[in-house]
Amino acid sequence: MKRLLHIIATPRGEESNTLQVSNSFLTTFKSSHTDWIIDELDLSKEELPSLSMKSVSGKYVLLKGEDLHGSLKETWVEIIQHIERFKTADLFLISTPMWNFNIPYMLKHYLDLIIQPRYLFRYKKDGTVEGLIKDKKMTVISSRGGDYEGEMKSIDFLEPYLKHLFQFIGLESVEFINAQPTGMGKDRWIEALKQAQEKAVKAAKDA
Repeated sequence: MKRLLHIIATPRGEESNTLQVSNSFLTTFKSSHTDWIIDELDLSKEELPSLSMKSVSGKYVLLKGEDLHGSLKETWVEIIQHIERFKTADLFLISTPMWNFNIPYMLKHYLDLIIQPRYLFRYKKDGTVEGLIKDKKMTVISSRGGDYEGEMKSIDFLEPYLKHLFQFIGLESVEFINAQPTGMGKDRWIEALKQAQEKAVKAAKDA
């Protein structure tokens, strides 16, 4: 059975602009993919492993081409569980607001946790990087208080950062649906959500 991993990076629940758009995607997706599992990972509720000195040292062991061992291997059990949950998904949906021109800290924590050498990417003998998550699609749904399509596009660090990061691990098909502006009056907010929801429905149909 195939699985869509929905990664939620907003603590606002039903009040979230982002999730209003994501719900349009999911409603459409469920109606046409009845045999799929929707695996929801809410980062505002999930207690992620901390990135301590000991756990981070595991990255350098892996970069050397060595295997985790002893107490270090035990420290990485939960990290590897999160990595496997991500890499074995067939499709990805990320719901994230823009915070201070970029992603929320909880999403950054999660990505720093799972993007590890030998699991999601590897360095080849010639020094180039090979992403290990291939032939899969991701949709990123975000909401922003301002309009970052015009003059403010240069300070939108959310989309280019995530696009580069996911391409680094092999995900070439990454679609962004941005609800904006949501903080410039009720009329523009309603219109921004409507347009984003229409794009979300189309993306779900094409998934």
